[in-house]
Amino acid sequence: MMRLLVFVLCVQSLSQLLPSAHAKPDFGIKLPIKSSGKVSTAAQNAQTVLLAADDNTPYMVEANYKGLQELANITVRVATDLVTIGSDLVPNVTALVSDVSGNMSDAFATMFTNINTTKEAISTKLPIAIADIKAVFKTHFASEGLDYIPKQFSDGFRRIVLGLNDLTAKLQTLRLALDTAGTQAGGVTELTEALVKQYVKPAFIYEVVFSINQLKAYLPVIKYTIDSTLENINLADDYLLLVQKASNQSADVSGTVLASVKNVTDALAIDVKAGVDSYALEYSGVAADIQNLTHISAAPAFSNVTGALSSFREVFNKTQTKRYTAMDDQLQTLLNTIANALSAGNATTNVSSPLLDSLILTVIENGKYAQFCFNKYMGLVFGFLTSLSDNSALCVDKEITRLEYLQDTLATVRILLPPDYEDLFNELSICDSLTTPDNLNECVQALSGFYAEVVANFDLKMQYLFELIETEAAASANRFLICNELAKVNLVEFTETDLINSIRACALTGPTADD
Repeated sequence: MMRLLVFVLCVQSLSQLLPSAHAKPDFGIKLPIKSSGKVSTAAQNAQTVLLAADDNTPYMVEANYKGLQELANITVRVATDLVTIGSDLVPNVTALVSDVSGNMSDAFATMFTNINTTKEAISTKLPIAIADIKAVFKTHFASEGLDYIPKQFSDGFRRIVLGLNDLTAKLQTLRLALDTAGTQAGGVTELTEALVKQYVKPAFIYEVVFSINQLKAYLPVIKYTIDSTLENINLADDYLLLVQKASNQSADVSGTVLASVKNVTDALAIDVKAGVDSYALEYSGVAADIQNLTHISAAPAFSNVTGALSSFREVFNKTQTKRYTAMDDQLQTLLNTIANALSAGNATTNVSSPLLDSLILTVIENGKYAQFCFNKYMGLVFGFLTSLSDNSALCVDKEITRLEYLQDTLATVRILLPPDYEDLFNELSICDSLTTPDNLNECVQALSGFYAEVVANFDLKMQYLFELIETEAAASANRFLICNELAKVNLVEFTETDLINSIRACALTGPTADD
């Protein structure tokens, strides 16, 4: 805004310093008209303002956010079209002023044709640009009806058309005066300076000059819409780059956090498997030693012992095949839950969310509170989008500590497993030492009854070990989600929906919208 004001003041100052052209043959007659050179000077000054309309173009966004480059391209196109369709006016004005052909009718007709062509170009190109701008907001932001930029362009170009109509009227008045003077002289070629002075009043020239200056005065508001729209796109683009950078950093943090959890779950699984596998190997040695006993295998009740031994092997086999797989799946589910929550708090390179959309829409739609509301909420939105992973990391840290405690607890629980099988050989060796077959069988019979209960309890303890992993993994996932959700609530004083509504209310009604 300030740069535009300085620009306009500089142009006005320069126009005051430029000398007025001297009277010379012009406007299709062969006689000078006093002050006609001021018309050319005014036209040249207007062209300076006109050519500045596209001095900010082209523009390329960097963040690759939806709609931004499209809106920038349309805005640049409006600026380029404005300069293009207006560029013929100045040469035609100066050509009219300096025309000495004596064919006044054709000289003015060319100028009027050029003005009409300019108006037709505006009536053709502007509606297309406005429709394209509306499509950007409707397609990418589901926004319809506000149309701040289209209304600003419509207002600015409407005044240009009014100015062109006024210039046409002033030129027609001048031409009518020249026609009247020519009629009195018996023809344009017969005009005298006295008749020109009598009928072509200086006021007619000054009205043309004023009309051109008025057109020049209508141009800055269009340049303002172009500049402010591109400026707001640039603000949004710079902001999005910061969000993407912070989000990428948060993603790195989230990756590190998730890796920390995986380190713990992997260590837990490895520890459990290594412990149980060592017990299975240890048991295999005990079972082999029992098979090597000298006398016991002859006892009729020994089949009950071998049944118990087989049951121990089945428990280990079931654990190493099914329970290991189930444990891995449960721990992976925990990791997936945490990973999904962390990714929801981060943004990718093409970051987008309803909350971010509302803020970007507010600034690029170029409403009267665009920059105010953008600056009011950009910090809150930035924090909401980029800080969740940091808060989530705190929740993860709690669960890492608990999972490490679970690993220690499982090691303690596992210690309860070996006593069920580690004394089998020693116990059965006592029976094996009995020399009387009946006593040997009675001993084996007595022990085998207990062994059936022991192996059943052994299976329950093994089951408990892995159920503890399952239930704690599920509990850890839910505790993390609760902590993460509370982190969102505590992050800002608004919910995401409330924040979106506040941003859009601010855009519509200004500073007091959410008081």
